[in-house]
Amino acid sequence: MAINVNEVKRRLLVLLNNPNLVNEYIRQYGPTIDIKCIKAVKESQKRNIPPDAKHQDGDDPIFEIKAKCPVCNKEEITGYELRAKTQQVTQNRFLVPSYTGTQNYNTVDYSLIAVTICPRCLYASPDKKDFIRHQIASGVEVKSQLSGSILITLQEKIGERKALLNSITDYETYFVRPRYYDSAMDSYRLAMSRAKVEAWYELPYSYYKLGSYALRIAKIMKDSSLDDTETLEEALSYFEVAFRTSNCPAEDLEMQVIYLIIAINIRLNDFNKANSYISVFSNLKNTRIAEMKENPQLTTTIIDKWNDRAKFLWEDRHCPSLFE
Repeated sequence: MAINVNEVKRRLLVLLNNPNLVNEYIRQYGPTIDIKCIKAVKESQKRNIPPDAKHQDGDDPIFEIKAKCPVCNKEEITGYELRAKTQQVTQNRFLVPSYTGTQNYNTVDYSLIAVTICPRCLYASPDKKDFIRHQIASGVEVKSQLSGSILITLQEKIGERKALLNSITDYETYFVRPRYYDSAMDSYRLAMSRAKVEAWYELPYSYYKLGSYALRIAKIMKDSSLDDTETLEEALSYFEVAFRTSNCPAEDLEMQVIYLIIAINIRLNDFNKANSYISVFSNLKNTRIAEMKENPQLTTTIIDKWNDRAKFLWEDRHCPSLFE
């Protein structure tokens, strides 16, 4: 007797009460119903719920905005913005932000919902300027900051983006708020897919974006008790390319790249490599001091700032809680 997959899905939806869990169940166990497997999927989902997705009594620091996709022209795409001064923001060793609610506002991990995703073509970015927007005051439509050639390439890669989500098909539901750990990580993978196209066109900061998105995935993995080693190695590879190709024209971001290379190498216990990049700061400072003789307006302030942060990490490299 042939299995009626639609009937299995209907029954699973009653038991799991979540279409994404149904898709995940079928991906893992096939179109059959097994109570043990259902319990396993439910337990896995519990670990996937970020703390701020649970009930809180304060005010909501998030508000919705609407944007238009520059790739497929879908309108009324929902994005999420953080109200000013509603969160105290700190950074971990990899410069990834953490949030704590201030005054009467709830604590919300904005990193989980920072990426806006088109539910039709899966174009994604945490930068609202990458979308088509309307100016609130004038109502004038503002085009995406990405060029036409990049948008055409992104249109050609819709199938690749959909393949990243495997069995997920209900994109609208999958990325709504609250956004769970799995969907948050997938949102950054989709953003990386866009940034890789930017890198192919040799856009400035594209490799910096790739590394930064990977670090956000690594933090989410750590928060959900997953091994983040491979993701950190991926981030490191992007930052190394950014450094080697001078992909960050702004000096502050260029120094951040060197710092992050050092931090990730220390986290991965590659102390020799980390130390070799610390010497880069010294070389850059010596070069800058020589340049200052010809141009007194130049300073070593930014170099010193990131060099000091890297040295603090290096001095505490054997501390077990350094990256907690």
